Amino acid sequence: MRKIAIYTLLVAAMLCGFASRSVAQRFVVGIDFATLFDNTEYVGMEYVLRSETLFSSRLTPTVGFEWNDDHNIVLGADFVLDFGYDLKFVSDVNVEMYYRLSKPHVKVYAGIFPREAMRGLRSLLFFDRGYRYYHNRIQGLVARYEYDADSYVEFAMDYTGRRSYDTREAFMIMSSGRKHIYGRNDVGDMHLGYDFLMGHYAKDYNPDTNDGVVDNVMLTPFIGYTHTFAMGEDRPNLGLCAEAKYILSLQRDRIMENVWQAPQGVEVMVEAEWYGAIVRDRLYVGNNLLTYYNRYGADLYHGSPFYSTQKGLFNAIELGYRQLFCDDILSLEAGVSIDYDGVAWGTRQFISLSVNFNHGFDLRKNK
Repeated sequence: MRKIAIYTLLVAAMLCGFASRSVAQRFVVGIDFATLFDNTEYVGMEYVLRSETLFSSRLTPTVGFEWNDDHNIVLGADFVLDFGYDLKFVSDVNVEMYYRLSKPHVKVYAGIFPREAMRGLRSLLFFDRGYRYYHNRIQGLVARYEYDADSYVEFAMDYTGRRSYDTREAFMIMSSGRKHIYGRNDVGDMHLGYDFLMGHYAKDYNPDTNDGVVDNVMLTPFIGYTHTFAMGEDRPNLGLCAEAKYILSLQRDRIMENVWQAPQGVEVMVEAEWYGAIVRDRLYVGNNLLTYYNRYGADLYHGSPFYSTQKGLFNAIELGYRQLFCDDILSLEAGVSIDYDGVAWGTRQFISLSVNFNHGFDLRKNK
């Protein structure tokens, strides 16, 4: 891990030297910091593997250069430290390196870049909180066209497993879109959208392993509503949002049954926010969407295991707080989720703190 960090810093120095002699207009440095505490107490619940506590911090310094105000090449190192271990250095070190195009309506990321570059697939059906933290990078591509601030369509590919003797080939093709369809200050805003994921989980090179290709497809069209209620000149506004989605899950294990399974369901989410305090309820009613969870678990499915409910019901009530500070550089989120899987109740407590700081300065004056 030390070698990775050293090599990253050496390449960063080379980039800086190249940038100072090239047509690059700005030298850009940045640093992100994040801490996550995530504690689950699920004893007695049927559809989760175990209760556990995640407590970790990460530091991600980056350097790069920018030209023509919309092209960037960035290189960084992602240092992760899980608390509670007797470590001399850190738990893990990974590399970030990517090209970014940022124009008024077009955004493109290519390489290994932060998962936050993608706007869609925010539901716990796709990626759980813990997965987003420990797998915070996309290895591939994101391309997005933004009609305006509320309307967009995007495509992404994340290559998560290169085939080897011990590793099964795995990748995800993703797409999402959102379209603002109606809005009035006194009534609120409505939008339509969709999220799509096609997961491909294939073989390794070990001839003694009895594995094959598993297909995992999720499609979730939705309709949403938002409204802001004015509470007076000296008090923050009350925000209300609601979303209803239909979920279709297509599953096939080609080496086992080799038959398409098509579980489906409906999810409704309602959220209110005032003074940073949040009350959210998410109710899912339908089939087991994770057909092979007991067979492949989190290797195939990266979202909440509660969607594998056999009782046709999953409900999560969340009480929390979120706020941005210091000109939106510092973000704080904390809360407790009370979850019901159709059999028993459990709780989840979480606190996340993140700092995002980027700074750029001219390498040389433009002629």
